[in-house]
Amino acid sequence: MLPPVRPTVLALKTPAVPRWKRSGHDTLDDSLQRLTMAWMKALPEPLRPHQCARQHPRVLNNIAALWSLPLRCLDYLDELQADRRGNRRGFGHDVALELQRLRARRMALAANARPAPPADFPVTRPMAL
Repeated sequence: MLPPVRPTVLALKTPAVPRWKRSGHDTLDDSLQRLTMAWMKALPEPLRPHQCARQHPRVLNNIAALWSLPLRCLDYLDELQADRRGNRRGFGHDVALELQRLRARRMALAANARPAPPADFPVTRPMAL
């Protein structure tokens, strides 16, 4: 009599996935989104972050999405400049310079966009205590 046949389990090799792909980022973040390209075209030519677009499209997609929210955009740009986790390599010189220019531009636009009170708003004097 023959011994019972045991099913053999073949170990399937999974293809090696780059570390940055495993971190939970969406595949759409691997390239510039249409919103980001339109936002870049609206910027003055010397301010357009071409190096960041080539090297870090996910970062630029986030900046473009936050651009209309001045304080959140400035916070995000500040976070990019600081290493709070202690294990980041940082950006290259060209990309860091582009991010600094974008931050300065966002800051200038936010300062100029402070809303003025409506024309029919009554001007009052502080109450005396």
